[in-house]
Amino acid sequence: EEREVLKSIFDESELKFTDEYTLEYRLGEVGNLKSLVLKVTWPEGYPDIPPIIYIYIDSFYNTAQFLVFGKEKRILAKIMNLLANEQLGTALTFSLIDQLKENSEEYFRLIDLDHSESKHSENVEASAKLDEVNMKKAARRSLLTKAQKRRQLNRLDQNGVLPRGWNWVSVVKHLQQHPSDPTV
Repeated sequence: EEREVLKSIFDESELKFTDEYTLEYRLGEVGNLKSLVLKVTWPEGYPDIPPIIYIYIDSFYNTAQFLVFGKEKRILAKIMNLLANEQLGTALTFSLIDQLKENSEEYFRLIDLDHSESKHSENVEASAKLDEVNMKKAARRSLLTKAQKRRQLNRLDQNGVLPRGWNWVSVVKHLQQHPSDPTV
């Protein structure tokens, strides 16, 4: 029943049934690096049992990669499995495909990050060096002289807390220092 509904909704170029209980949905165009295949297998007892979900990246270029490898790819698989577990007891294959379509740009961005792993490692090294330099600068700034520390301690009350209004400006004192301009 769900199989017939999916056939009526999607083109044959997008959705392909490999056997009675397995379907493959392709997102993206053939020849484009931003494409992936969602393979859903309905186990015995479906929809009360979640389907088995595989996601292939670059499967049309003979370099099929499962989502088991890579942090970004595992995130995508977890999202799909969580959605499947939330909707147990209902026909959820369309929901999985719809979720994949709606968030495809975000998923492709994750995949692009994974493909540019070498660039990413260089960026990580550069950012680590910047963090190290910033930490050294922050450490230098936090050094206080003895007089500065003593003044801070003198401002504290008996509980070790700054009293209310310790940094308030006296309005009368301020106005005495800056007389108003008689421009009227």
